[in-house]
Amino acid sequence: MILASIDPTSQAYAAGEVIGYMLPAATGIGVLWWLTRSWRKESASPVSDPARAARGKRKRTWFIAGVSVCIAAAASVTAFAAYDPEPRAGETRAADGTEEYPVIVLPELFDRFRLLKGEDAARAESEALAGRKLPHSLRTGYYDQDADGSSDLLVLVNSADWDPKVAESKATKSISQEFRNYFAGAKARDVTRFDAGRHGGGLACGHVTGPDGDQTMCAWSDAANFVGVRHVRETDLATAARTTLALRDAATG
Repeated sequence: MILASIDPTSQAYAAGEVIGYMLPAATGIGVLWWLTRSWRKESASPVSDPARAARGKRKRTWFIAGVSVCIAAAASVTAFAAYDPEPRAGETRAADGTEEYPVIVLPELFDRFRLLKGEDAARAESEALAGRKLPHSLRTGYYDQDADGSSDLLVLVNSADWDPKVAESKATKSISQEFRNYFAGAKARDVTRFDAGRHGGGLACGHVTGPDGDQTMCAWSDAANFVGVRHVRETDLATAARTTLALRDAATG
């Protein structure tokens, strides 16, 4: 299950790993200088040459300085190699490398699903929300799979195109963090990532408990959009992911 407590893909986590490598190195260098302080400042005997003694002190000091530089360099290289945060969601690119994000237009038909309208859509919304109110920024769609006029698929669309809060969120969070928060909020289990297709970004699905039993929840995300898809009937995650990807392809052209 994806947990919400920590985001190992975030830039903050990556920066913390860098500190985790550099701090022990700095501590080790400090200890090295402390342990060698007497050796570096070793006094010359009365019969020794003062100039030679001074050169000896400098050589010992430069030796410890060289060891310190090597420790710092090794820690820096390791830290640099470890710094690999996932890009922010707003930096997501399509599979072909293009930066433009697709505009979501829910299709009237896709795969075996038909978009409900009029009284059917109103009834489906009333049954799905059960008196609850959705944020005004969310746009909904209800799809019927078996032509009985009932909703088999609930789609919730939020986009930076019309909601500045989405743009702000995508400028600071990775897609993994978006998924982590979304699925944890829904108390989803067995959350699994799937191939997001030609538009890139991310796609994930998991199982949730609905009012009438278990259901399957999926979501996709790109640089500007976050779309949740709830399958009224529980199905295996791979099948749900294929349906969600088919919807995404149809909704983005």
